[in-house]
Parts: sequence; structure tokens; C-alpha cells
Amino acid sequence: MIAIPVKTNKQNSAVSPLFGKAKYFALVQNGETQIVKNEANGGRAVVSWLKSLGVTKLITSHMGHNPFNMLQSSNIKVYFAGDERIELTDVLVKYADGDLVLLNSDNYKVYIKEDDHHHEHSHGHEHGHGTCCGQKHPKKVVHLLQNRIQDKIAKNFRVKG
Repeated sequence: MIAIPVKTNKQNSAVSPLFGKAKYFALVQNGETQIVKNEANGGRAVVSWLKSLGVTKLITSHMGHNPFNMLQSSNIKVYFAGDERIELTDVLVKYADGDLVLLNSDNYKVYIKEDDHHHEHSHGHEHGHGTCCGQKHPKKVVHLLQNRIQDKIAKNFRVKG
């Protein structure tokens, strides 16, 4: 089962930039998606809850180091959804196409922003070297799918509300 934090319980909600405080999670299994309210409070509690549901994969754009380590030790694979706004259907298509980065202890800090480092780009200057304040930024993956391919893959994911 795949879990994805989402902003609302609507059919094609945007992926939530929150993990432990996400209001809802999309649970995807056997091509069907169910949106459920997040009853857990905080990253580690959410990891325990997801594990109890039988989640084996998580797609997210943000999480703290402790929940990430818990997921790793629970053998739950974590995929990076990107740091741009993306809707549920689009992230599922990227996952199905193999276009999401599988996170591990070596690349976690490259892709995931820690809670204690709110990375704003309002420093008044850019260095032009892919960094602005000593933090290495993930390369933006720009991937445009043709409508016919996206429609074909998206039909495999039916959403229950």
C-alpha cells in the first residue's frame, strides 16, 4: 500500500507539504485510492499509524529526520514528490512512470527540507551556483506527459472519497 499526505479529502487534492501534520492521507492499493483523515499527531505517530495500516511505500515532499529514520527501519520506502505543488493524480503518474526519487540516508538531506530550516529564498541575492545559503537545492525535474499517456495511466487509479 502507498500512502501520500494530501491537503484535502477531495478526489484530486494537492500533495501536502506537511507530513506529520497533514490533515489527510491518500492510501493507494490495487489501483484504488481512499482518502482518510489523519488521526495521528506528529511525524513519529503518523509513521506508527501508517505502519499499522500496512503501508509499504510513502510519497512525500517533506518530513523530519526522526520520522524518516523510523520509516527506514520499518522497511517503508520513501519517495520524493518534489518541492513544487503537485496533485495526487500527477504524483501517482510520476510514480507509475518511475520518475520519483527513492530516498535513502545518503540523499535524504539533498531533497528533504528539515523542519528547523525553513528554506526561504528572500536573502536578496543568489549566487548562481545552485545554492543561496549553503544548502544544496534539489534539481527540478521537469516532466511533461502527453495527455494520452497521462489519461491512460490515470484511469488505473480510481478514487474513493
